[in-house]
Amino acid sequence: MTNRLEDEIQRIVQRMDNENEQREETPAPKQDEEEIHDIYVLIVREREEEEDQAHVVDIEPAIPQPPPPQPFDYVTPCIVLICCLPILASIMLQVYMFLNPPIATVTIVPKSQTVTLTGTLQLGRLLNPITISQSQTVSTTGKGHQDARSATGYITFYNGQLNSIIVAAGTILTATNGAQIITEQDALIPQASPPIEGQITVSADATTTGTQGNIPTKAINEPCCDVSVLAVNLTPFSGGQDERTFQTVTKSDIENTAQPLKTTLSHSTAGALQGQLNPNEQLYLLPCTSTVTADHRAGAEATRVTVTVSETCSAVAYGVQAVAEKAKDVLYSHAVKLVHAGYSLLGTVQVSVKQASVTTIPRPLVFLSFHAQGMWVYALSTAAQQHINSLIAGKTKQEALQLLASLPGVEHASIRWDGFGDSTRVPKETRTIHFHIIIQSS
Repeated sequence: MTNRLEDEIQRIVQRMDNENEQREETPAPKQDEEEIHDIYVLIVREREEEEDQAHVVDIEPAIPQPPPPQPFDYVTPCIVLICCLPILASIMLQVYMFLNPPIATVTIVPKSQTVTLTGTLQLGRLLNPITISQSQTVSTTGKGHQDARSATGYITFYNGQLNSIIVAAGTILTATNGAQIITEQDALIPQASPPIEGQITVSADATTTGTQGNIPTKAINEPCCDVSVLAVNLTPFSGGQDERTFQTVTKSDIENTAQPLKTTLSHSTAGALQGQLNPNEQLYLLPCTSTVTADHRAGAEATRVTVTVSETCSAVAYGVQAVAEKAKDVLYSHAVKLVHAGYSLLGTVQVSVKQASVTTIPRPLVFLSFHAQGMWVYALSTAAQQHINSLIAGKTKQEALQLLASLPGVEHASIRWDGFGDSTRVPKETRTIHFHIIIQSS
């Protein structure tokens, strides 16, 4: 144990000698600096060991201990990160705007003008007229009343005497059916001139009302007032009637039955005339001639009435395309006088036929009255849009709107920005300026 201690001491002394030699070879330090000396601590411990009762000395160098760990500071990184956020946001915004530049949409409403014209064209052909009839029987709705009346007629008196005879008015005669007839005037019967008897005819009425007084010829044929006087009715008595209520035909019965028949016939005649059309032709019906007849006149006694309606119709046939082309040419000629240069027709011309008429002298000619309408709009071509694009690029919104308002043919203009960016100035890059043209119909 003693040997081990001695060996350890010698090694320490030897190391110290080597370090002294090295210090002698190095230059001397400046005087204003303090010399630094190495201090070695030699610790000698005596411990009595129970086993061999020997003294042991341990020599250990002093080993510096590391400082205790300090808690991690989070505040400083957070402050640095917060300070960097605006810079990062600005960089990201610049990158986004570079990849997605803001778009300025310019909406322009160009000026427009609607041109209308009403004219007449000699065009079309007259179709052959057709006649169609239709009948319908309906019940009557009128009511009639008949008062009771006496039959009337004439009585002829014959006289076989050689002197005249007077038969006073009011003389009553009886017919074979029992009806009584009374004369209404005196009958002065002249004398006979054999072989011819004297005779006279006077008016007479049935004494009672009703149909019983309607007697046939010679229902009265009997002596009267004297054996030489004969009374005869050479004509029947008529006009006698009983009181009664009955159905009659009214004017509305005929008109109400005829009206639906006219409507049905109009469809039928139009369908029949359609068969005379050529391909691509249109039909225009001319006024029809209607005739209404009934088997009983208005006011007549009847329980049913049959009404017949006849319609004779004709029509004009015309080519739709031919009318449209000629009307368009006429409208173009008219529009040249009204519309300024730079305007062009938008869409198609709307043409409608309003009326057709036919002349017969010297020969049948068809004339069509038409209405044509078209819209002319100021044309903003691609070249015009590019020119406008270069004019407003980089201008403020107010300057750009003033420029747009001063352009010919511009009715209204507005600017809208899509995305992030300056909403008060139009982008300088023309590729980021888009146009939106809106046509307003007047």
